[in-house]
Amino acid sequence: MAEAPLVFLREGGAMGALIRAHDWAATPLGRPEQWPQSLRTAVRLMLSTNHPMFIFWGEHSICLYNDGYSASLGPEKHPAILGRPGVVAWPEIWQLIGPQIELVMAGRGATWHRDHLVPIVRHGALDEAFWTYSYSPIDDETAQNGVGGVMVICTETTDRVLADRRHQFLAGLSDRLRALLEPAQVLAAAAEALGTHLDASSVGYAEVDATGLTATVERDWVGLGGAAVVGTHRLDDFGSALMQELRRGNQVTVSDVARDARLPPATLPAYAALGVGAMILAPLVHEERLRGILFVHHARPRHWRPSDEQLVVEVAARTAAALASARAHRAQVENERMLRAIGDSSGQLIFAKDRAGRLLYANAATLAVIGQPIETVLGRTDLEWHGGDEAREIVENDRRVLTTGESLRVEERFTTPDGTERLYEGVKAPMRDESGTIVGVVGVASDVTERNRQQRHLRLMVDELNHRVKNTLAIVQSIAHQTFRHLDLPTEARRAFEERLAALANAHSLLTRESWESAELADVAAEACAAYMGHDGRVTIEGPSLRITPKTAVTIAMALHELSTNAAKYGALSNENGRVRLSWTLAGRSGPRLHLRWEERGGPAVARPTRRGFGSRMIEQALAAELQGEVRMAFLPQGLVCEIDAPIPEKPVR
Repeated sequence: MAEAPLVFLREGGAMGALIRAHDWAATPLGRPEQWPQSLRTAVRLMLSTNHPMFIFWGEHSICLYNDGYSASLGPEKHPAILGRPGVVAWPEIWQLIGPQIELVMAGRGATWHRDHLVPIVRHGALDEAFWTYSYSPIDDETAQNGVGGVMVICTETTDRVLADRRHQFLAGLSDRLRALLEPAQVLAAAAEALGTHLDASSVGYAEVDATGLTATVERDWVGLGGAAVVGTHRLDDFGSALMQELRRGNQVTVSDVARDARLPPATLPAYAALGVGAMILAPLVHEERLRGILFVHHARPRHWRPSDEQLVVEVAARTAAALASARAHRAQVENERMLRAIGDSSGQLIFAKDRAGRLLYANAATLAVIGQPIETVLGRTDLEWHGGDEAREIVENDRRVLTTGESLRVEERFTTPDGTERLYEGVKAPMRDESGTIVGVVGVASDVTERNRQQRHLRLMVDELNHRVKNTLAIVQSIAHQTFRHLDLPTEARRAFEERLAALANAHSLLTRESWESAELADVAAEACAAYMGHDGRVTIEGPSLRITPKTAVTIAMALHELSTNAAKYGALSNENGRVRLSWTLAGRSGPRLHLRWEERGGPAVARPTRRGFGSRMIEQALAAELQGEVRMAFLPQGLVCEIDAPIPEKPVR
């Protein structure tokens, strides 16, 4: 019959069973039946709680612990250290905890430690572990100094401590990355910070090419005992299964490269060449494509904590965000540089202001006119750096643009620092943000001072020419009048000559008003038919806008004069019921052509004349030759129809 367990060993779960089954007779403690009451009480207390507790007993600090404590031990310790001397069980930390145990055993009281670093060997490595614990004496009257052992009540705080450190690390990293403006600086700073924090061998960022087959490391951080990874590498050389995980956006953690089932033997030389024994790889995926890999290498096998993996993920995310910001900043700088180069290459004034009128941008041409460096005018208004009526006029034009929200053509005067008054013509337009809200004014202007001077001079010359032409025509008219007075000519002939001369003068006057550049066909027609354009609507003129050369304008004006004069004498305008319709259209496949039609209706019955007068010959021959087109005159019973079909001369430039 099996011996019933001692009362103080009845509980304790898995560790209670291990303690009951242990060969204590082979240890300095001896059989449990021989244990002093103080030890029995301490063991029963330890086994009856789920809180992690540990006992060091006697001169040799024999180890006992409960289920709560066993959860903190790796396979190297549990259950091997049960019943072993402390110095044997904890060789890696005995220099740290041994003196603490001796102090308590000497009767000098308990110890207390909060979040204390006590690294222990577990899962194949010396693991950085943090504990909040107390070493308390277990009284024993038979023992030296009245203390038989040490009760350890502890809580592992590694996760919390590392979480706090991770939070502080990430906050510091974010601050550091935020201040960097170049992508290369971002990558270098993130790699150095992460490598130092995790005590890694090498850390870096591999950029994956568009094919997804190779990755290039331009720069990495290398720690103590690490190897550089700089260069271009074929991803599948490092295990196609792992690379597929990365392409799917999954993080990859390997604690021991040589023992990981996902890595076939053929991949081990590639890892050996880079000095990699363990690693964490975090993919950077954008638009469903693997764009980069943040790698953390360790030269030897290493048990990675979940917190390590989470940290790499968070660093990868912050690095990606900082990279995007740095690249956006670089793009913005490049855009600003490009726009400034474009602006400075222009001879026109280009500028921008905010709603308050403060200068935001000015190109080189604008600054040359202002005569001040950008630093002295940037962020200031025209009233502040120029002042006077000129500045007030400029500000008022800006205000109109901001108020109406529409572009505005302006002429503004500006006196340069050397006292020269210049005239600028340009356009000011509202500047809007992404939401459409008006946030300022942009403008482009050109110096038209010299052009205006030349235009005034040209106007004087044209006016002088027109004056002389009119004088010449007046002289011609006077000579003709004196000549005709002594000749036996019909009054009608003299009147026709004078009217033709007047029509020529009117055409010249119209062209003079247009500076002899061009004239609107509608204006030419209205001027030629003015004597017959009453309010009764008997003469109608209609057609699209068309500017014609001075030579063409004079020719058409003379032809329309002849037609209207003949209509008044013999045609539709010789009675009270007739009407004249003058119209034109623009058409043509091989090139633009003018089709002009003079059509009379409601006048006396028309018959083809027996002889052709000056007017008919001028219209049919001179007009056709001048316009290089065709002129057709049809003397229909219901009224004359004259049609002109000619190519449109090259469009005059206003």
